Amino acid sequence: MISEEAKKAKDRFKRLGFFIRLISQNPTKLSSFKVRLQRANFDFIVGRLGNKAAGVSFTETKLGDVNAWKVSTPNSDPEKILLYFHGGAYIVGNPQSYYPMMSHLAEATGFTIYVPDYRLAPEYLYPSQLEDGCSSYKSLVEEHGYSPKQIAFGGDSAGGNLALSTLLKLKDDGESLPSSVICLSPWADPAATGDSYNLEMCDRDPVLGPTFKRVFLDYGLDSYLTYYVDDADMDENNPYICPIKGDFSDCPPIMIHVGKDELLLSDSQALKRALKRDSVLHEYKEWDELWHVFQMETLIPEAKESFKMFGSFLNKHVGVSV
Repeated sequence: MISEEAKKAKDRFKRLGFFIRLISQNPTKLSSFKVRLQRANFDFIVGRLGNKAAGVSFTETKLGDVNAWKVSTPNSDPEKILLYFHGGAYIVGNPQSYYPMMSHLAEATGFTIYVPDYRLAPEYLYPSQLEDGCSSYKSLVEEHGYSPKQIAFGGDSAGGNLALSTLLKLKDDGESLPSSVICLSPWADPAATGDSYNLEMCDRDPVLGPTFKRVFLDYGLDSYLTYYVDDADMDENNPYICPIKGDFSDCPPIMIHVGKDELLLSDSQALKRALKRDSVLHEYKEWDELWHVFQMETLIPEAKESFKMFGSFLNKHVGVSV
């Protein structure tokens, strides 16, 4: 059973369904106005969720050529770094809209969080986001002076995809890897090959359901891939696009949290199988009756417990060489 607070939050999302549907636009008919509308609606919705942790502060900084926010609370250790990639289907989202959620994650984990303002589609298509992910990490090491073992990766939804694809690219390039990774409802299978991509799950997930219904029914598409990957680069077996296709051997420990009532449930399940296949230390939890990135509702008990679990995981592995 979920908490009463979570039930109310779920109902609140259902009432916001009209605005959530507006986030989804036909990728073949995108205009600058529609893109601005998508982003404004996302910021409107996210701005109604949760609140900021007490004493939180941020500074604007640079990670190489990428703008970023550095978020900390009085509980944050300046020597423990979480490089967190925000979600938003690679189309919407920014450090400002994620500030409340990041404040609570910083408070619960004791980490200082850097949130890159990576480039978004459709203005910038793949591999722009991957390039920004890799350069942000390298900047933390080469320009800001942190060691890889001080750094962890995190991300939700598309940000979870970016955390995983950045990890795989760094590994393939022979770079030193971060200490651990946390994934919140990761978009690990953008090709939408899993069995949770269906209309029944659309009705259960109040966050992704309204947008994916438009993708499936109104636009006749199978997935969101065409929103941020050009036809020339389209390859569903490319692990930097679909991380479940990657080789995770020798990767650091990974923790995954996902709701049982979300469209991306099968993404996390497939990722778990890949990690088990490649003998990667991992921790995995499915949350009953919860939706996509439920942690954005920062004040519900389940979000607080999830943040606490991430904190235990991150602190267990920070400072441990991969």
